[in-house]
Amino acid sequence: MRILITGAGGALGSVVAKSCIDAGHEVVGAAFAAKTRLDTSDDAGYPVAYFDASDADSVREIFGAITMELGDVDALVHCAGGFRWSTITDLSDDDIDFLMSANLRSSLLMLRATLGPMKERGFGRVVFVSSKSTLAPGLGEGAYAATKAGINALVASAAAEVAGSNVTVNAVLPSIIDTPANREVMPDADFSSWVPRESIAAVILALIAPGLGDLSGALVPVSR
Repeated sequence: MRILITGAGGALGSVVAKSCIDAGHEVVGAAFAAKTRLDTSDDAGYPVAYFDASDADSVREIFGAITMELGDVDALVHCAGGFRWSTITDLSDDDIDFLMSANLRSSLLMLRATLGPMKERGFGRVVFVSSKSTLAPGLGEGAYAATKAGINALVASAAAEVAGSNVTVNAVLPSIIDTPANREVMPDADFSSWVPRESIAAVILALIAPGLGDLSGALVPVSR
């Protein structure tokens, strides 16, 4: 399968990309860039799509380039996103714009670009990375969790839209992910309670399996 992974160079996306490659899949990585282009030089070990996932024209352009140069996208794993901690009263305009664009708008645009072609071909797998905090947001997580909860709503609705077409749309809901960046900003935390990136990647790999066509609309918590 050809799998488009957003945030493939990030802490989680890089582990997901490696897991997919190790499983024999073809990976197309995606990275943010103001100028849209597709790099097929293989310097990263796979083609890299540079674009802005929160910009509609950029998303259309890159999907056209991928389809023309590489072929159809069989699976989308949307790892890219962002976090800002803030109480509602202290939330800045920039915080709101960032969270809406990085989490919700990018997810909607990527889903729109992916779903139609997959339904026409009669096969496709979409996996979003949401958050377990959408189930019970804590202090300072309100805006972040709200944008991630929007992803949960997209999953439920899109799964109903493509029911019976062998296209599935699901999401993983991790708790705090064990990454170097998280350890740096929370050095006194209990790291053993955090979920390893490899565990999330394993669940994602299972959700995109060609034979798993009857599981769709699922929000899968991944935590310890």
